[in-house]
Amino acid sequence: MASDLSARSDRALQRAVSLAHDFHAELTVVNVADDSLPQPIVERHVEEARDILREQIASLPLASQTGIETLVAKGHDYREIIALAEDKGAELIVLGIHRHDTRAAFRGTAVERVIRFGVIPVLVVKDAVIRPYRRALVATDLSIHSRAAMRLAARLVLRGELHLVHAVDLPFKTFLDRPGQQRYIRSAQTKFSELVEQDLAQLRAELGEAMPRPVVGVLEGDTREIVRQEIGRLQPDILAVGTHGRTGLEHMVLGSVAEDLLADAPLDVLAVKALDGR
Repeated sequence: MASDLSARSDRALQRAVSLAHDFHAELTVVNVADDSLPQPIVERHVEEARDILREQIASLPLASQTGIETLVAKGHDYREIIALAEDKGAELIVLGIHRHDTRAAFRGTAVERVIRFGVIPVLVVKDAVIRPYRRALVATDLSIHSRAAMRLAARLVLRGELHLVHAVDLPFKTFLDRPGQQRYIRSAQTKFSELVEQDLAQLRAELGEAMPRPVVGVLEGDTREIVRQEIGRLQPDILAVGTHGRTGLEHMVLGSVAEDLLADAPLDVLAVKALDGR
């Protein structure tokens, strides 16, 4: 978990400690001091950051029951976060975020760069921790990246609900009557269900009774609008999306959806890349 010691990181720290406790995982909490500043300022930041992190962690009830390491590094924020996560063999990076009005304002932030240049899944936290995650919404385009997002999201909502939504754009919509549109959507629903069933079967084998209840939906419309609609309808605890490559979020439809949601952070967002075609 990476903290910049601001209020936005408080909720991310809460969630990181909660997840580490619930999954019996080790947690490293890191802050990065900008080493481009004068050395005396950097050294003072390091000492103060250590004290602040200790105080913040000590204030959390679950912290005493969780293995937590604190670390203050020197360097460039997103590069150090990625390097330390890879060095520690981290399975998840947890970050807090400010609300941004536009995608343009979000671009270039440490969060955006960790997602864009890193390969480890990133959980961007907005909500205060009230309970463990119980309901996940996964926006999927059937790519290996959105499938990877589905698998990780399932593990974060054990015994909860896993809602998979796939948006379809009707071809030649103006030439199809209503029954024709419904037939097309039913066909897409059947095809989508068949394709995701293999992944769901594998998850059931791995998770057993802890497998969350899957709900599969295919809806007609723009991906961005459908995802926002389902967020309003389902009130999920977390949204999971797939991103890909090192070319940035904006080069993929679901990536642009993730970028929009991360910009104004209406809920916690999990951004996942598939590795080695998995």
